[in-house]
Amino acid sequence: MLRQILEDCQPGFAEVVLMLGNGVSTAEVYTMFEDLRFTDDGKIVTFLAHGGTHLHVKMDQVKQAKFVFTMNQEGQPSYSLWMVDDEDQPVFRVYLRKSDKPENNQPRHDLFMKMRERYGEIIPLAS
Repeated sequence: MLRQILEDCQPGFAEVVLMLGNGVSTAEVYTMFEDLRFTDDGKIVTFLAHGGTHLHVKMDQVKQAKFVFTMNQEGQPSYSLWMVDDEDQPVFRVYLRKSDKPENNQPRHDLFMKMRERYGEIIPLAS
């Protein structure tokens, strides 16, 4: 299911921030949501970014996916896809950045809301 969600989001998410974090630290990678690769057994997805940076997620360790829509401190919409572990802690997040091309923002909003409507706000994932 997580693979399907990622593949459905990939064509339209475009400019994103990939975030890894825990209670103490975070790491952010600004990139395009263009190059996702799955292992042959489908257990790991690799998010490739510019310059060779890449992040891996063990998909079987993700217990929920959440489409999170809020308003940020500046009153602007914030869109993100959170991957959550069995302790309800976010282990990987994909934030849609405001596009450098304003005409891209509405289609990305529409895609995000469509995905949220299709899958639900919180999606439990089978182990």
